[in-house]
Amino acid sequence: MLIFAHLGLTLAAAKLAQWVKPNLNISLFFVALGSLLPDLVDKPLGYLLFGNMGTGRIFAHTLLFFLILIMLAAILQNRNLASLSAGVFAHLLEDSMWNMPQTLFWPLMGDFVINPPRGVFDYVQALIMGLHNPGIAIPELFGFAYTCYLAYAIVSRSLKRLYL
Repeated sequence: MLIFAHLGLTLAAAKLAQWVKPNLNISLFFVALGSLLPDLVDKPLGYLLFGNMGTGRIFAHTLLFFLILIMLAAILQNRNLASLSAGVFAHLLEDSMWNMPQTLFWPLMGDFVINPPRGVFDYVQALIMGLHNPGIAIPELFGFAYTCYLAYAIVSRSLKRLYL
């Protein structure tokens, strides 16, 4: 998945959860950050450790990473960490990490799968070419649309408060 699918779909799920359970105390900022965190950690780290942009699903794409975050949130009773954890969990679901059990259950099933070398330009080109796949393009479009809607709602609500 690409940025807007992770961001928009995760935020939509968080807003739906708030609608279903109004007293749910979610920080949308930390949910959004969590929805991108595994890629923000693993893409550069994969490049640094393995010299490969294609190996971008490592430590932060594991169940262990999620469990550490959720345990810290529970121990510290921290709403922001809990929201961040929810975003990370959504990211793992959106990436269908169950199809990569060696990574998801690391270190229990051995080392990470290291993909063939790919430079930054080749990686970006592969991402763009992936938009020809409806399974990638449609979630990306829905995510982009919802992100735009949410940004508009937040800005218009802020402007109303400013001018009232």
